[in-house]
Amino acid sequence: MRRVPGLALRRLVVLAVVVVLSGCASGTDSTETAGSTAALSAESAPSVTARLATPAVPGMTAVAVRLRTDVAVGGQFQTRITNTGSEPFSVLAVSLDSPGFERLPFDPQSATYNPGATIDLPTRYGTANCADGVPVDPAFAALQVQRPDGKLEEVRVPLAAPDDIIDRIHAEECNAVALAAAVGVSLGAFTPAVRDGRPVLRAGILLTRGDSDEEIALFELRGSVVFDVSFAEEADPPPAMATDEDELEVPVVLRMTGRGCDAHVLGETKQPFLFPYFVTFDAGDPQYGVLDVSPEQRDALWSYVEVACAEA
Repeated sequence: MRRVPGLALRRLVVLAVVVVLSGCASGTDSTETAGSTAALSAESAPSVTARLATPAVPGMTAVAVRLRTDVAVGGQFQTRITNTGSEPFSVLAVSLDSPGFERLPFDPQSATYNPGATIDLPTRYGTANCADGVPVDPAFAALQVQRPDGKLEEVRVPLAAPDDIIDRIHAEECNAVALAAAVGVSLGAFTPAVRDGRPVLRAGILLTRGDSDEEIALFELRGSVVFDVSFAEEADPPPAMATDEDELEVPVVLRMTGRGCDAHVLGETKQPFLFPYFVTFDAGDPQYGVLDVSPEQRDALWSYVEVACAEA
């Protein structure tokens, strides 16, 4: 029986895993587990990125880290550059150079590194190369550097990843591609309603069959620190699309969480619209995905916040 490529061999239960690193960078926020509402970890193939011997560039080191803001923005991480030499230099542009990702053009930067300085540079990554056997290492931070005498040069600094950030991003991207090919999962329009005396939003989550021929069940829904997302009616077993069906719409309800109307929570949250879901194929291991929330839906949710919190 056909399994979803790249998914049946692992249970991916979180969008990202990042580890808290000591804050030695200038002007950055602290690291946080991506999809912190899930508070889970991902299983991925062992990394060799950090262990692979690559030629060093005298006077500088590079480490890949991922911050809360990177997860919220999507498509990027931070290249943490440290000047380990005795002369200053400036970085004018940065790009990820890895066989596991499409190489993007240089992103312009403007950062001056005095001896001993450490500064994070936002670094985009391209489309993941998900072909079998394609590694992510050796990974480099490609930099356009200006020396004190004005000389310009391009260097490739070995990109250390002690927390397997690049490997994890690659695994997440490839699993997302495989899942999207197997089944489409989309959030429908909102309808205001009242439940248990409180304002809520009703909607439907539509499952659309892709290249999977298996029974596909919407196994679990999760919300964010602001919004709770749940099935409109409890179902055991979970609602499932039979093998001879191409679509299934599952009614859901969105409401404020217990802390959702707290001004501090609303002001500080980086991912209010991170709505994870889990689907299963023929009752196999739950596979993780995230609902896409359109700009119009986000506006509708903020309007709902005003109504719901006014009555809190």
